[in-house]
Amino acid sequence: MTVRQPWAWAIIHAGKNVENRVRNIAGDYRGPVLIHAGIAYDTAWSSPALYDAMHATGVHRRRGEYPWHLNHGAIIGVVDLVDSHPVESCIEQQQDGDWLVCSAWAERAGHHLVLTNPRALDELIPYTGALGLRKAPFEVVGDWLAEYYPDRCTCGQSGIAGPHEPGCGLEPVAQLLNPGVTL
Repeated sequence: MTVRQPWAWAIIHAGKNVENRVRNIAGDYRGPVLIHAGIAYDTAWSSPALYDAMHATGVHRRRGEYPWHLNHGAIIGVVDLVDSHPVESCIEQQQDGDWLVCSAWAERAGHHLVLTNPRALDELIPYTGALGLRKAPFEVVGDWLAEYYPDRCTCGQSGIAGPHEPGCGLEPVAQLLNPGVTL
């Protein structure tokens, strides 16, 4: 899933657990999702949650740049998509007249993709982004992200899903770091 910066950085490194979209791009899919930092930046970002996360992680500004300026046009990590719901299913009006949604990162319109278990990659993978959620030739194998080459598979397993033998055509390309590790 392609996400503009700084939001891609926030998903992997700052606890952003909801991706806001105008519609449900996930359908019924639940499982691992690669986070691709798009080439374009959201230059008009404004978010109290992002501001707080930047200060909490100690990365408000380093050497005059935000940390996400170095990471774009690449896959930067993996998260687990655990839910997808319209905002109407999680919005609640409080007694003071304010509205409460399912996360500090959630907008009050559109659709929410609920994300957990962010893992940064030890090496960025240059990749071309696209709209929506799409299949990519990668598979999470333990704490590694592997690229799948079906024409090289030697174990006889067809497709990217399923148990493959080591070295059969699944080539490790990056290690997944534990949640909370910031590069």
